[in-house]
Amino acid sequence: MDAARHLELRKPLDELESEVVRRQLARPGEVGPELYEALRYVLSFARLTEVQNLDGEDIDLAESLAPHRWRVLEALRPRLGRGEEGLWAAVRELPALVAATRAQRQKVLESCIIDRESLEAEVTTRQLVVALGGGGGAGYGYAGALTLLHRQGLQPELLAGTSIGSLMSLFRARRRIFDAAPMFAAARRLSWQRVFRVLEAESRYGIPATLRLYLRSAIGSLLRDPAGEPLTFKSMEIPLLVVATGITVDALKHDLNWYEHFMDDGVQPGMVMRGSRLRRMTRMVSVFRDFVENPSALREVVFGADPLTLEADCLDAAGFSSAVPGVIHYDIYRDDQRMKSLLDALYASYGITRLTEGGLVNNLPARPAYAEVMAGRIVRRNPFVLALDCFSPRPRSFAWLALQQVVRPNVRANLPYTNLVFCLDRTLSPVNLVPNVDQIFDAMRWTMGELEPQIPFIREVCGGFRVLREGVTS
Repeated sequence: MDAARHLELRKPLDELESEVVRRQLARPGEVGPELYEALRYVLSFARLTEVQNLDGEDIDLAESLAPHRWRVLEALRPRLGRGEEGLWAAVRELPALVAATRAQRQKVLESCIIDRESLEAEVTTRQLVVALGGGGGAGYGYAGALTLLHRQGLQPELLAGTSIGSLMSLFRARRRIFDAAPMFAAARRLSWQRVFRVLEAESRYGIPATLRLYLRSAIGSLLRDPAGEPLTFKSMEIPLLVVATGITVDALKHDLNWYEHFMDDGVQPGMVMRGSRLRRMTRMVSVFRDFVENPSALREVVFGADPLTLEADCLDAAGFSSAVPGVIHYDIYRDDQRMKSLLDALYASYGITRLTEGGLVNNLPARPAYAEVMAGRIVRRNPFVLALDCFSPRPRSFAWLALQQVVRPNVRANLPYTNLVFCLDRTLSPVNLVPNVDQIFDAMRWTMGELEPQIPFIREVCGGFRVLREGVTS
């Protein structure tokens, strides 16, 4: 099944389980832990679609559990809808649903090539998946969110990022045991002169622009494996996806020289925009609209989701994802035949001529993350997708509203694949691409404070629960 089909079957039950958890947190102790966990087990079992057994085989349960899935939904949806409070109305349905669930469980174990251990692990554990959206300097607060999740014992099993979200994800995905030191070291190394240069340079893979992004000289030494080689997607300890946009020839409405000098009069050291911000924003929005008005000429390229891009250099992928047409250019400037051959094969496969800003096609990559989990990337298929969005429209971001509206349709297309969307409220400016250390720490502190109230819910959903025991629940 594809991701959309998995979502269609699982989403209604996902939403009911979230409602059960929220009500339990709102009224702790109203129902005993055994009844609460039985409710969660019933819902989680009913949403099974595929389960991987100990031999690595995927067992499809979607069709065989369809009548049971319908029965659970029909019984619990009215009891957990609006107008009902607490969990007692749902608990009253438990005796019949528990008996039916046990019967279905026994039937699955007897008729399918699946072991009890794999089945119960699929039902009772959830995998935290984190998707981080694009938004320039506004995304530095993501470092605070990732730090807070770590401090709360919440371990991401897969990360996906676009633009600044991909850069923040690199530092979390490199080690399963979180080490904040490289992230803080990167913050101290940031300077305009290290990250950007305004000069003529060869353009082979990216769209030319006034500013050249030199990530490798700024933070490349912090993103190497124990042998000193640049980190690839294959070498990441936590699976990582990075979204970039592939551009076909039909998407380019101007010659490359036009893009290269598009913002020559609008940049200076330390700033992306000078002079009239409104005029610069209007010009930048027009470039974005030029591209998104022809969606058939754009390709979503998800680095880390296929055998070819698993071998790609993670920093290069994040660089392409962070490039902004006409403003920021990223390319392979070094002599690296392996990476250039990989990109040549990628371009031929997708029929593209350039790579650029991932936000053109997907500024909140929850769907690729969900799809990768459902394809069996992390074995279990019971994800809790937390999406962090630093570029959502809000009153203080009025100046960016036009650009936010351009990317909003692709963001909305990802929302069904999320379990919780957290929109950062207080952020650095999107054009503050090279903040100082104090500003980065401020952004981290703001985001940690805003996300803190959501932690009990995330922790409870992802904490797992006990297997439904044999016997009678009443």
